[in-house]
Amino acid sequence: MIKMMVRAFCLLLFTIAVTPLLQAQTFREPPKGSPERAVILDAVRPAVEAEMRGSVEFVVTTMRVSPGWAFVQVEPQRPGGGAIDPERTGFRGESDMMDGLTVFALLTFQLGRWNLVDHVVGPTDVAYAIWPDRYGVPPALVCMEE
Repeated sequence: MIKMMVRAFCLLLFTIAVTPLLQAQTFREPPKGSPERAVILDAVRPAVEAEMRGSVEFVVTTMRVSPGWAFVQVEPQRPGGGAIDPERTGFRGESDMMDGLTVFALLTFQLGRWNLVDHVVGPTDVAYAIWPDRYGVPPALVCMEE
C-alpha cells in the first residue's frame, strides 16, 4: 500500500514538473508571408473589420500555433498603415476605457480550416487568461510571459 502511494506521489510530482515544459514547447510561429499565417489572420479579419468599421491589415505581435489551436496578438491598422481612430469604430465613446485597439484572438482548426473561437479588443486586463479553462486551449499557448 505504501509503495503504491509513493508511486502515485512520484507520478504526481513528475506530472507537475514536466507538463509545463511539454506545454511550453508545443507551439510554433508560422513564418511571415506563409500561407498558414495568412489564413489565420484572414479568419480573424471579418470580426475585427466589423468592429473597426472598415478594412484592416494586421501588424503581428504574437502568433502561436499548436496542434488544433492558434493564438494571436495583433495591432489593426488601415490598409497601407493608416491609424484607426477609435472614435470612428464600434468602440466610439469607449476608447477611454480601453488599452488601445490591440486584438487578442483564439482560433481552432476544425473541418479543414481555421475558425475564430473568441477575441477581445483593447483589454485593460488579461482577458484571454480564462481561455484555457473556458475552451480547453493549452495554457502555454496564451501565456504572454516572455
